[in-house]
Amino acid sequence: MVALKNPQAALELRWVSTIREVGRTAWNTCFPHGDVMQSYELHEAIEAARLADVEFHYLIARDVRGVVAVVPCFRFRLSLTVVAPAGITRVVSAIRKVFPSFLYLHAFVVGTPIAICKDLLGLRHDLPAAERDALLRAIRGEVVARAKALKLGFIIIKELTTQLLPQVKDVLTEQFALFESPATTYLYLGEPGRTTYAGRLRKKYRSLMTSRRAKLAEAGMRWEVTHDFARHAAAMHPLYLQVLNRSKIRFETLSVEFFAELPARLGDNARALLCWKGDQLVAFELVLQDEQWTHPIYLGIDYGHRDVGALYFNSIYQIIELVEAQGRSVVQLGQTSYPVKASIGAVVDRLYVALHHRQPLVNALLRRIGPVMFPPTELPRSQRVFRDMKENDDALAARGIHFERGAAE
Repeated sequence: MVALKNPQAALELRWVSTIREVGRTAWNTCFPHGDVMQSYELHEAIEAARLADVEFHYLIARDVRGVVAVVPCFRFRLSLTVVAPAGITRVVSAIRKVFPSFLYLHAFVVGTPIAICKDLLGLRHDLPAAERDALLRAIRGEVVARAKALKLGFIIIKELTTQLLPQVKDVLTEQFALFESPATTYLYLGEPGRTTYAGRLRKKYRSLMTSRRAKLAEAGMRWEVTHDFARHAAAMHPLYLQVLNRSKIRFETLSVEFFAELPARLGDNARALLCWKGDQLVAFELVLQDEQWTHPIYLGIDYGHRDVGALYFNSIYQIIELVEAQGRSVVQLGQTSYPVKASIGAVVDRLYVALHHRQPLVNALLRRIGPVMFPPTELPRSQRVFRDMKENDDALAARGIHFERGAAE
């Protein structure tokens, strides 16, 4: 634990090693109330899950008003090819057969190990812009100093949204370089009580949906929705690993404990959509929800049953059914599988990552090769999925979603 004093800002910066030392009250002072992805309970569960190769560090900032910032960080072993193009990944994989540690490094990361598609820069929301910038500069300097104390060169601030970026870009780019992170996706379903997702589909896409759902039923599969999924954690984990091992983007690896901790910590804000064939679990969607949003965060599939039950598409359709039953009009579908999500009407909203290396020469090289190692998300082909495409796009824009489309079909 380190305590530092900044005389100019009368600011105390202190590091602690567990979220319990931060405390629920301090956390809730700095993160939005009612946002499950930034909630104390979720990040308490992540810490309790004991993820491999993850060491947590939490920065607390106080001034005369009390706690003004909470910034979760973690030490992590990272492959620099995590979002690199396939050609680079293949070359690196070949080199690693001889040099196993090639382009692996231990990094100091601001954020959380799991993909929440937003930042964890927990600055009090009521600070004036000039004060916020000064506080962010102090935090930025302290994060770099912490990385130095831990003998880590590489520093990452992950998952900056298009909504947040204009507020922090000027301060961060004084020292960090900005690159794209894998984008997230959103799907507009329709206005509750007036329109439905299925009703808005053009005939071609509604027929595909009907056919895929029929395949699941014909294969003898059924869905169950439950908050009490800790007892299924051991069955869920290998299905999650099947998806992870086929993913082009691999950052964290979840533990069995993660699936068990979530319902214990989040209660009704966490649920699992479980797909069964007889007594065998063949797929699941792990879903978090809060006052405004429903977030599907992890998928598991038994690939031996994937095609016969159209499991990937039916997992999304099951999420749509859940969200519509909750009276909500938009769902965030997360990262990866962009062409598939575009084919059911989802749009892409970009995310960003800030990178810095403490060695100036390495940092200069990073700025040159960063766009290759962290390429922009390739936009999927745009498809006219809905009969009301203008209404669809207007509804997304009205909810503050900054989306982009690829070339039209």
